[in-house]
Amino acid sequence: MNLFAHETLAVLVLGPVQLARPEWLLLIPTVGLLVIWIARKNLSGLMGWSRRAAVLVRLLVVALIAFALAEPSRRDVSDRVAVVAVVDASRSIPRAEQEDVAAYVEQVRSRADEDTDLLGVVSVARDATVQSIPSRLTRGLERGAVGATDASNLAAGVRMAIAVAPEDAANRVLLISDGNETAGSLLAAAEAARAASVPVDVLPVEYDYPAEVIVDRLVAPSNARGGETLNLSVVVTATAPARGRLVILQNGSPLDLDESPTEVGQVIELDEGKNVLTVAIEPRTAGPQSFEAVFEPFQDGRGGYQGDSVVENNRASAVTFVGSEGSVLLIGDDPVEYGPLQAALLESEINVTVLPPTSVPETLTELSGFEAIFIPNQPAGNFSEALQEAIRQYVHDSGGGLIMTGGPNSFGAGGWIGSPLEDALPVRLDPPQRRQMPRGALVLVIHSVEAPNGVYWGKQTALAAVGALSRLDLAGIVEYTGFAGQADFVHPLLPVGDGLSLRRAVNNLRFGDMQTFTPSMNITLQQLQAAQAGQKHVIVISDGDPSLDRNILGRYRQAGISISTVGVFPHSPGDFNTLRQMAQATGGNFYPVTTQAGLATLPQIFIKEAQTVRRSLIWEGDAFSPALTGVPTETTRGISAVPPISGYVVTTKREGLAVTTLQATQRVGEGQQAEIVEDPIAAQWQYGLGRVMAFTSDASTRWASAWTSWGGFRQFWEQHARWAMRPAGSANVRVITERRGDQTVLIVDALDEAGERLNFARFQGRLATPDGEGAEIAIQQVGPGRYEGVVETPDSGSYVATLTYRAPGQREGAPELKGSVQAAIAKPFADEFRALTTNESLLRQVATITGGEVLTRDPEADEPWRREGLTEPVALSPIWLAVAISAIGLFLADVGIRRVRIDLGAIAASIGGLFGRAGEKQAGQDLGALRTARARTRERYDDRPDTAKRKFEAPEDMPLTSGPVALKGEQEEAAIPGLSKPERAKASDKGEGQEGDGGGMSALLAAKRRAREQQERDET
Repeated sequence: MNLFAHETLAVLVLGPVQLARPEWLLLIPTVGLLVIWIARKNLSGLMGWSRRAAVLVRLLVVALIAFALAEPSRRDVSDRVAVVAVVDASRSIPRAEQEDVAAYVEQVRSRADEDTDLLGVVSVARDATVQSIPSRLTRGLERGAVGATDASNLAAGVRMAIAVAPEDAANRVLLISDGNETAGSLLAAAEAARAASVPVDVLPVEYDYPAEVIVDRLVAPSNARGGETLNLSVVVTATAPARGRLVILQNGSPLDLDESPTEVGQVIELDEGKNVLTVAIEPRTAGPQSFEAVFEPFQDGRGGYQGDSVVENNRASAVTFVGSEGSVLLIGDDPVEYGPLQAALLESEINVTVLPPTSVPETLTELSGFEAIFIPNQPAGNFSEALQEAIRQYVHDSGGGLIMTGGPNSFGAGGWIGSPLEDALPVRLDPPQRRQMPRGALVLVIHSVEAPNGVYWGKQTALAAVGALSRLDLAGIVEYTGFAGQADFVHPLLPVGDGLSLRRAVNNLRFGDMQTFTPSMNITLQQLQAAQAGQKHVIVISDGDPSLDRNILGRYRQAGISISTVGVFPHSPGDFNTLRQMAQATGGNFYPVTTQAGLATLPQIFIKEAQTVRRSLIWEGDAFSPALTGVPTETTRGISAVPPISGYVVTTKREGLAVTTLQATQRVGEGQQAEIVEDPIAAQWQYGLGRVMAFTSDASTRWASAWTSWGGFRQFWEQHARWAMRPAGSANVRVITERRGDQTVLIVDALDEAGERLNFARFQGRLATPDGEGAEIAIQQVGPGRYEGVVETPDSGSYVATLTYRAPGQREGAPELKGSVQAAIAKPFADEFRALTTNESLLRQVATITGGEVLTRDPEADEPWRREGLTEPVALSPIWLAVAISAIGLFLADVGIRRVRIDLGAIAASIGGLFGRAGEKQAGQDLGALRTARARTRERYDDRPDTAKRKFEAPEDMPLTSGPVALKGEQEEAAIPGLSKPERAKASDKGEGQEGDGGGMSALLAAKRRAREQQERDET
């Protein structure tokens, strides 16, 4: 018997049984005494063994109920031991060491007991991944995908190992690592392992780089004035004297730091320890200046480097934002579209940089050099997904401005529906259903794409095409079904709606190899002719080898349905002829794709072609003047009316904080169904830190010819441009960044125009991260004119912090101060490459905390599956239900003993008589006695017919009554229990002629007396 504490309750162990609530066992003596006391009073009618059995059964019932309430469980003790190996797979572990460790684990595993010893594997780098759960079948360090290897989160690996440890085995963790963690807290994980009673053994992966050079950081001012000389400081740490060349790059171009005409870098000698090198740089242009310092070690002549081993940590970078007068980026490739707008901005003394979409930088750092971006009449297909996302982040997280103007290739008509920029616009691009615009219809005809990853790219192109449509447009997909050369709609021509059914159909495409285009083009033509749509278009993707009945192209042309074709990887040069003819005959476009790089352009091609059906979103008609909404805004200050326009792209107002400043009033529908709708022409709002303005008409002479000659044209666009532009930065507000592990501290020193410290400023900030996401920055004042904030910077890459501020005037009556400031945080390489040797002290500390050991790397001496210090696991199986059922069964037996008189001797004699001769003889005697009694009774009745008649016939003068009639004679005698038939006849003879029932009662009393005497004789 063993009593110990468990979950604040006493747990009682009785051999193989454990009781979770043993206090209920106190009911057994307490209630048992009560049962015995009650039995003395209530069981007086039971004698002998019946009484003793009743008391015993009642006591057993009480004991079983108390035992069930004690929550009994069967204990099964396991002798199995599970070891979960946590393997460090980060980049800091040399590959040769990883292979040696794998061989060591296989040797140790071969010495383990195959029946009772289990092995599991968890790999850990930036994240922890379970490679195999603990099993007898795992023979070594199985490795699959380990994720990003530029970080070491050893704590996550230990916690994962504890999580996958089996409950029916004693568990140990084997940590195989160099002990250099870059994320998480290994000591905290060790405390968790100790709380779970899981020892952690450690196997240090030993390495040492005795000669290493690390470029710790490049220090540059976050902000500078135009023309100001910048002093860059390069901090380099060397573990031993080293010699090499230092190269400084500005915006990707190396600076000439050497007097030699053939060299651009500067030769430097490094001493052991930290070395600080200062370089004076004069910025070439305004805007963000990206600097990078690179140390190139000299070769040692033996295939290595002088004083350096790891080249990944030999660079650092920084960004300085050089102030300018403010400039905007205008994205355009046709001067006719952007010429009037560019002229108006230049007249307003705003610097304008014009770039075609293909030349626009896709990095946030470079885009942040502009205060605002203009996109006049550009389709979404001209912008890569990465560029669209960069512009969205530029506005939301960097505080830049965005102005988009209309045209036949802009907004919804330009395929911007569903793009990353759609959420940034102050209008909704998908018109409401009540607007009742003529919708478009698009059918995709899918043929096999026999190219590397052809099925993948085929599905991506189809998804891109349907994603560019509005929910009201019609879309269908035709594919070769593979039966009798037939083709059919795998998605019928229906409204796009939420697009779920279309995406499901695309994912189920098989890209069958049809022999002829004719069936598919026939059913497509039939469906499109019957469709109620303003614009109808077909896109065919194929390798070009199916045949086609050319007569069908004339029917397409007559129906006004255009066909664009995309030829992918033809079997022969002539396969594209059919596709080319289909496009030329119907007014569509033909796109040949013959390279792997060309496959990546397929989605953009399909988005562009899907825009063909979006022309229905364009309104063109009689010129009218948009109405000012009357909402006072900074952008319409001083403007009371605007010239007429003759067209615009239909959008709808966005709810929330968006403000519509110009709108068009249109009557849609006919008769009683007609209604007045208001379409936005100009709208604006705040999006994150930035501002966005949408002008749904164009800024050229197509729809707004009266505007270009309007005297207020320059004023209108200047006010909108300056409203959208990021607030001018102040040279008196400087930001310093300071790295602290995976965090960076932003230190802001703020002065007013007089050079006094600027207090009580309210900062609002956003951090743009390398993965395209954003995060809020909390800035608090920590001293006079000094503010600080902490941001998370765990990943390598460039971070851009944008801060806007407002501060009260420092003197009475002074205006409010406001502005913005930016800072870049550069993390050129992961902290993994800063580790130069094994952190064995941390590993030993983990082993000490958890009760583990430091293994020697000797497979013959190390025993990871040892039992010392482990608690054998106990598996508990509840049995209280079986005990309770047993108690119920005994309770029924208790009722039987108390309420039913059981004569065991008579039962045994009867059973024995059924199978013996004595039984047969006794049965014959009984049968003879019954026959004799029946004959005697029949004779008596025959001798007294009048008496029988009196017994069964009522007198004529007897009154009718509803009550019972008293019976006399034989009926009364027959009612006497305990008498046999002959005895009743004898009693009847004795009582014949007597009145009343005295004779019957005497017989009853005599029978009862005889039964009691017989019972007393049996007991004695």
